[in-house]
Amino acid sequence: MFRIYSALIDVLAAAVFIIPVMAVYNRIFFHSGKRTVIYIVFGLYLSAVLGLIGFPSIKSLNIDFSVNLIPFIDMIPDFVNACLNVLLFFPFGFLLPILWSRFRSIKCTALTGLLTSFVIEISQIFTFRTTDINDLITNTVGAIIGYYIAQYITGKFTKHVVSGSNGRDFYIICISVGLIMFLLQPFISSLLWEMVL
Repeated sequence: MFRIYSALIDVLAAAVFIIPVMAVYNRIFFHSGKRTVIYIVFGLYLSAVLGLIGFPSIKSLNIDFSVNLIPFIDMIPDFVNACLNVLLFFPFGFLLPILWSRFRSIKCTALTGLLTSFVIEISQIFTFRTTDINDLITNTVGAIIGYYIAQYITGKFTKHVVSGSNGRDFYIICISVGLIMFLLQPFISSLLWEMVL
């Protein structure tokens, strides 16, 4: 329960920066209020993921080479964690093809889920967390499941999808959220924790 509460504080702290940054991007890149609101939701989801996994920050860099490169080791005994990793990346696989046409192939969505998870796992070398190939596998499975559910709900992406989205927007959002979580969010998060405790 504490991890969820902590992630909510992280998302609130990130929102202080994500919302105004996306408003500026709307004027420069997005040119659509509706898409920008959806992009804000996607950015807040990414900040929640980074908060839950313990993304490194400028305030707390700690190099720790705890790495598991052997697949499926400890996955069965830690089945609940494996299911939570699948659940964590389900929205990723669900939102990508709905927001951007370039992700409407399973290959592209699965590869993006894999690469995003890889970046997250590598970043955990700079935290107290273990870099684990099992997380890479379960996160990718979550993205694939999300993709197939989105495909079913949208009738193979023929309805309920966001039109006019530029693939470049995905990278702008991901890089912006990563930089906010690394450089800025930790300071607001500390202030929020002081107010709460």
